Amino acid sequence: MRRWFWLASLALLLGAGPLDEGLSAGQHAWDRGDYAGALVAWADALETARATGDASAEGDLLLRLAATYRKLGRYELASSALDLATKTSSEAGWQAQVSLGRGLIALDLGDSKAAEKTFQSAFRDFQKLGAPRKAADAAVDLGLARQARGDHEGAHKAFSAAVTLYTSLDDRSGQADALTNLGALERRDGALAQARTTLERAVEVQRAAGSVDGEADALVNLGGVLQDLGRDEEARTLYETALKNARTRKDVARQAAILQNLGGLEQRAHELSNAAAHYRAAEEAWRSVGRTAEARSAALDSARLSPNAIERLTALAEEAASGGDTRTETIARIELAALQAKSSPKSARKQLDRVRTLATKNALPGLSWRVDAAMGHLLLREGDAASAVEPLTSAITALELTRRALNDADARSFLQESETVYQDLVDALVATGDHAGAFLYAQRLQAAETGPTFSSNDPATKAALQLAREEAELAAALAEAQQSEAGAERAAALQQELDQVRVAFADTVDELRATHPEFQSAVRIAPEDLEAVQRELPPGTTVLQPVALDDRLVLLVFTHDTVTAKVLPVSGDELSRTVGRLARLLQAGAIQDPAWTTKLADTLGEWLLAPIEAELATTDVLAVAATGPFRQLPFGLLRHKGAYLVESTAVVGITHVGSLRERRATDARYHVSDASLLLIGNPDGTLPGAEEEVARIHKRFPLAVTMMGNSATRQALLAAAPGHSTIHLATHGMIDTQRPARSHLVLAGDEGNLGYREIPGLASVLDEARMVVLSACESGRPVQAKAAPEEEGEVVISINGLAAQFRRAGVETLVASLWRVDDNGTRELMDAFYGELAAGHDVARSMQRAQLTLLRREDLAHPWYWAGFQVVGDWR
Repeated sequence: MRRWFWLASLALLLGAGPLDEGLSAGQHAWDRGDYAGALVAWADALETARATGDASAEGDLLLRLAATYRKLGRYELASSALDLATKTSSEAGWQAQVSLGRGLIALDLGDSKAAEKTFQSAFRDFQKLGAPRKAADAAVDLGLARQARGDHEGAHKAFSAAVTLYTSLDDRSGQADALTNLGALERRDGALAQARTTLERAVEVQRAAGSVDGEADALVNLGGVLQDLGRDEEARTLYETALKNARTRKDVARQAAILQNLGGLEQRAHELSNAAAHYRAAEEAWRSVGRTAEARSAALDSARLSPNAIERLTALAEEAASGGDTRTETIARIELAALQAKSSPKSARKQLDRVRTLATKNALPGLSWRVDAAMGHLLLREGDAASAVEPLTSAITALELTRRALNDADARSFLQESETVYQDLVDALVATGDHAGAFLYAQRLQAAETGPTFSSNDPATKAALQLAREEAELAAALAEAQQSEAGAERAAALQQELDQVRVAFADTVDELRATHPEFQSAVRIAPEDLEAVQRELPPGTTVLQPVALDDRLVLLVFTHDTVTAKVLPVSGDELSRTVGRLARLLQAGAIQDPAWTTKLADTLGEWLLAPIEAELATTDVLAVAATGPFRQLPFGLLRHKGAYLVESTAVVGITHVGSLRERRATDARYHVSDASLLLIGNPDGTLPGAEEEVARIHKRFPLAVTMMGNSATRQALLAAAPGHSTIHLATHGMIDTQRPARSHLVLAGDEGNLGYREIPGLASVLDEARMVVLSACESGRPVQAKAAPEEEGEVVISINGLAAQFRRAGVETLVASLWRVDDNGTRELMDAFYGELAAGHDVARSMQRAQLTLLRREDLAHPWYWAGFQVVGDWR
């Protein structure tokens, strides 16, 4: 948002006289968001100013009219008003002020590069002229332009400069507005704690300044932060307070914005009728003040929830087209195509052909991937899998770039929206016989689910994003030039520039790979990596990646010699329900009716094991690359032909197939020795079984370092960990389902526990650790929950489990549990596991043999006792 300080001071410039009435009426209409009314009043005042020969008043009114035309989306008229305004004075300060108006038009039209240049120039001019207030105005605009270009660091500097200038002028309203912009930027960067502090300060300063409108804006932005933090009720209270203020002042535009926010809040709470009512009210309010673009945005939100969505979206698309609102038209037609795909594929294709042209012509990279995704989905439904591959591949390339620019919470929400694109591409590749390609993209989906996100503040990521934007702009300009008969020379120059940008982009990606070891797995897994893994895969090892599609199950099977796909007519919903039932039974420890567990394990075995029976016959180790619902399923307990899989095959989990190459050259074969083992047991004194578990392991490895009870403090663990290749923690795993990132491992004393968020930062401490065993409840369980506030200000919607954090810290092999484990069963399992390790078996076979030991005992035969612990990572 931007404050027009010259508007507030115009009355002083004009003084009392015949202009007052028109000026006052226009200002009143502007303040309440009635821009059409302001236009009429100020146009009348302009005629009066011209009639009286008041050039100063004429110039100021032309600036007002330009701003009003801009608010109404009438950019040609706004530019014409500025052309006239520039003729009213030749003073440098006046020309700089007119330039601000031109910059805002450029910003609205998406030319943020030109806008930034204009605002930068105006800012410098105002500084030279000793006009700090106008310089502050320009700094706010400069911040908005930089934010639009993705330069958040530059935007932060500009907004901060504006805050400093307004503060020095004791301009509380300006200070608060700059703070509001700064807080909104921090929110976009995912720094929610800082954003909350900034916006709370903005509210306080607005109140001190007596600016009810500014306070409402700050409250709405603060409500958005609280909503991101999962504090929906607190956000609702702020929205309702702001709405009450807006209604008191008859500020219709602010009412509309707040109503739309409330609609989003209700929709997230699945109160769809309330959400639709708020969206409709917002649309009516926007239209009543002539804000057609915003009205269409609210109408789009409402149409999505409507039972006659096709009719409403069609009307909305046509209205947007006639009004030149390309973005809304594109979104509406994409959604129309999705709805028409089943009943009227020809109509859907027509919509998509149109929006693809729109998105390319108007350089809308944020929407282009959705167009490609929808086109691929449609082609797949029509049975043309070969043609679907290209648009779906293009969509994934674009959406992976988009995801890297998001904070953790938004990235995971975005993944939920986009994961069907991966599934469609896997489906299409399987149908065309490209099983290796299907496996590749299934791996990329798994990497997106389990890998880290990258902050847009990371220099290399920022550079990559900027280059990608430049690539999109150049590609759009090149397409336009190629269509022009006289554009051959320009097209050649653009092609050369585009080639240079692509080279720079590749170099930047290489930098990301070098500085972030996780980047390759989190963003892209290349075909050459797949081939290298296949060459190096040990004999007798099979990699399985199941992918649940809407109407079928695809089993991608990867061995030393082949990559194949098996397709079964099992719907994704049916599969998820069955996996969920089995997982809930085991998580609840419901062992009273073992027949029910066996029945579910048999059903899942028929779906997941029977189709790969031939491959399993020659498999010693099955490495499962799990995504979605499969991440909560221990495959060893699946049954086929009356037997558990673990009875014939060792089972391990892998985070992605590329991890199979991440071997340490210094030690090709992992083994446990006395000197390399660090044992920690029962830190808080509430787990006597854990203490006995550690004592048994210590008997097998008498030279191992042991920390029991009160001695097992955080400081002691961090001091002892270096130099140990195996670390065993027998303690409580505390999973916070409401605030997952506050999950932790319990340690002794007042020094604190080992928190989820700090584990990846222990890479230097765990540098020599090859295996970490988390003999704790739910230590490997992925958790999804509502977004919740964290001390660092980030939002975590889900976590991949405590064990996954050790993987991020560089530990190659993990042993962790999926549910609340039994003390007695865990003690027996770990005793047997370390016994097998001491005998020289690898980690996978040691766990298999230990689980079989419990399975053969009548009192511990139920899978709840032995199946919960999984080996993840390199088992060799």
